[in-house]
Amino acid sequence: MTKNPNPEPAAVAASPQLSLTKAEKGSHRSMWELLLQLRVVLPYLARLVPLLDPLLDRGIHSKAGPDLTELTKGVATMQTSTRDLEVQARNQALQLERIEQQMGRLRVVHESSIEESRKLVAEISALRRVFLTMSIVMAVLLGATVGMVAYLIIRS
Repeated sequence: MTKNPNPEPAAVAASPQLSLTKAEKGSHRSMWELLLQLRVVLPYLARLVPLLDPLLDRGIHSKAGPDLTELTKGVATMQTSTRDLEVQARNQALQLERIEQQMGRLRVVHESSIEESRKLVAEISALRRVFLTMSIVMAVLLGATVGMVAYLIIRS
């Protein structure tokens, strides 16, 4: 039997894919992803370990079944605290939505007040120009009146 130095293309194509899938499943990346997912469970495990420690000590020393009342109480308190946290999170989300709505309304009010103040400044500057023009016209008329009165006095 002679070895074929050139294997079939289908066999060559299939072998790298198999090696890639094996590398992906056993890769460090997937292991880290799994560990990161387990990180969420760690606080619960940390709370369960002190509860299980006395039970394990009793289970080793006596063959009787462990008393799980402490464990069930701990699990029940964890469930109620989880529910409380969920309720608090929902309430805070609701409060944030209300605050966002209030901020939107305040932004609209602020923009409208800025626009009104701009209009007011424009009106005040226009009024200033009118008063300045009127005072100049009054000064010219007063001068003309004084000049006419002086002319009439000198003439008479």
